Amino acid sequence: MTFWDKTAYFYDWTQFYNRAVCRKLAAYTSRLIPAGAKVLDCAAGTGALSLAAAEKAKKVICTDESEKMLDIARKKAAYKKNENIVFETKDIFDLKEQDESYDTVIAGNVLHLLERPEKAVKEMYRVTKQGGRLILPTFMTGEKASFVLALYGILGFDPVHRYECREYIRMLKSCGCGKVKALRISGKIPCCFAVINKPIKGETL
Repeated sequence: MTFWDKTAYFYDWTQFYNRAVCRKLAAYTSRLIPAGAKVLDCAAGTGALSLAAAEKAKKVICTDESEKMLDIARKKAAYKKNENIVFETKDIFDLKEQDESYDTVIAGNVLHLLERPEKAVKEMYRVTKQGGRLILPTFMTGEKASFVLALYGILGFDPVHRYECREYIRMLKSCGCGKVKALRISGKIPCCFAVINKPIKGETL
């Protein structure tokens, strides 16, 4: 059983601790979803950003490697009567879809957990349509200690990267994808809300 399977049933409680930041993440995500878009949410956890995207999207594919996380996401979507979300287990490094399959791809709070985040970014960029965007918010665990991070550490949480905002943006730029825009959201666990826009063929990065 993975760390995320073990913590799935109280994960949303830890997000409540950082609720001011999480509310902004959801609001910013919803704002960036084009009406009628097809959206892929990678490593979606309990589905907070999938639910935000579903407010405007035609279809959201909510994915995670933890089936227990997805079970909770399914229940939340059912409670809110979201019929435009489907749920799948999926590997962020090997998405299987054809190139340019999605208008928007989301990966919230996962890149700091990966040995090779650049590889994941490039794979998500591959399946993003020209003129689309990647939405890549990530908690800045390197900027500020917190009670929840200490508790997670006891349970086995050990992120590969403890980013600060500038360092995170530098990593995203090193992927050589589209232009990176970012906003730092202050809070108990700060977040760097980063977006990569994929240019239309013929446009410069």
